[in-house]
Amino acid sequence: MFTGRLVQLQVTDAGPLAEEALGRRLAEDPVPAARGTITDRDGAVLAQDVERRDITADPKLFGGPTPREPHLLTAAEAAARLAPVLGRPEAELAELLAPRTGADGEQVRWTVLARGVTPAVRRQVQQLAIPGLSSTRQELRTYPAGTTAGNLVGYVSTDGEALAGVERALDDVLRGTDGRRVYEKGRNGQRIPLADSLDVAAVDGRDVRLTIDADLQFYAQRAATAQAAATRAAWVSVVAMTPDGQVLALAESGSIDPARPGATPEAQRHNRSLEDVFEPGSTGKVITAAAAVEQGLATPETQLVVPDSMVLPRRGGVVRDSHEHAPQKLTFAGVLAESSNVGTIMVGQQLTLQQRYDYLRAFGLGEEQLGLPGETRGILTTPEQWSTNSRDPYVVLFGQGYAVNALQAAQVYATIANGGVRVQPRIVAGTTDASGAFTPAPVPTGTRVVSERTAAQVTSMLEGVVSSEGTGMNAAVPGFRVAGKTGTAEDRAAGEGKYTASFIGMAPAEDPQVVVAVIVQHPDRAHHYGGVAAAPVFSDVMGFALAQQGVAPSGAPAQLPPLTWR
Repeated sequence: MFTGRLVQLQVTDAGPLAEEALGRRLAEDPVPAARGTITDRDGAVLAQDVERRDITADPKLFGGPTPREPHLLTAAEAAARLAPVLGRPEAELAELLAPRTGADGEQVRWTVLARGVTPAVRRQVQQLAIPGLSSTRQELRTYPAGTTAGNLVGYVSTDGEALAGVERALDDVLRGTDGRRVYEKGRNGQRIPLADSLDVAAVDGRDVRLTIDADLQFYAQRAATAQAAATRAAWVSVVAMTPDGQVLALAESGSIDPARPGATPEAQRHNRSLEDVFEPGSTGKVITAAAAVEQGLATPETQLVVPDSMVLPRRGGVVRDSHEHAPQKLTFAGVLAESSNVGTIMVGQQLTLQQRYDYLRAFGLGEEQLGLPGETRGILTTPEQWSTNSRDPYVVLFGQGYAVNALQAAQVYATIANGGVRVQPRIVAGTTDASGAFTPAPVPTGTRVVSERTAAQVTSMLEGVVSSEGTGMNAAVPGFRVAGKTGTAEDRAAGEGKYTASFIGMAPAEDPQVVVAVIVQHPDRAHHYGGVAAAPVFSDVMGFALAQQGVAPSGAPAQLPPLTWR
């Protein structure tokens, strides 16, 4: 019987028993991948992973020395050595280290003494050479720039799930793939040095470089926050971009700290520059101006006699200018400089309904720009829907009857600044892999919206807006020619007396390098005009951007078209 049993164990059942024993000895630890770093255009870090360690212990090994293991310590002895290093009271550590039985009746073999300690602290723990301690590597997501670009960069949860912004939109690029370590362990959990093991290396995520300029973003956020307080506005947005579509700043008053998203009021956790919509008001007149000039319906010198009101056909009601005035002899450039609703309709109504819609779409309205979470397409109805409302076909000519977000409003002017070619806005400059190789992001193909000649004529008209005779004189930047437009739109959905004040423009007008849009939502009554609430912020931010990028001041003065005629 004895011999038969030996044969059974060593021959017949040898394989299954060996596999069972190996299965009990095998242990597997995850090897976390580092999440990719997010930087601005110059390499300033906006988000990155840093190594942290959880210090763990096996309480069974802290019952004191035994004949077989005389080197073991008691829980109190170990706690006394660990307390100064981990910064925790001895009593707490001693309680965690003390041998005990769990709810299942089994002896507890694992407990956490400290979470998220630095590699330096972990090395100090190792130098204590206390048996029964181990550490588990963790990656902690940090945001060195704080609230700068917080609403754009987004954040991740404590378990690494991407929840907002660029973090979420580019999660598949940033995330990486975890590895694993398989090894054989002894009865007390120690790794068997010469036993078989398997290491599968983690693949870290790729780094993402944005087109954002962190310094300009910080400056724009500060300016937006200050103006929101000064005008008692609901919020202020400042967008800066290059004519070819690179977004330099996407700022707003009140920004989230990605490291502590829960500490930020819920209303400020959104990217208002992409998620909130508004009627652009008079800043939308640039689309009508460009369409009319492109179609040969008007030139900057076209002469008009403009009353202060107009009765629309088909019982569409009355459209009025911002103030009462006697009939004015204005050129089309003067209509834009004076921001006349009536004069804009007088020219724009020559466009067919389909042309009006097609130009709005050609300038990028009604579609997402960046594809970030929560981004809105805006509101743009079709000519078929306009036909049911006798007012909409006319008010769309001066920026009402449709809604945009701040970035959409800015890229209309970027198209004019780019010689009439629209390039899809973008915030990703490229990615860097583990070897350090940088791969630039594809540059979108531009789409011509209007001719270069039309863009130049419209730019000249917009310069008149910033002259001493226009509504945007507060947007002037000393030493530079500025072209832009004010906007003041009543937010009828929000109630009487609620306005959206804005200014959008480019500089230097003779060779635009930067486009800036400032949107002030629901300022107090004393600041509800775009030339008052938004134009000064534009001047401030544009002046900083031009100086920062080393743009040379303008040379020859502007040759502006006449604004009036006799």
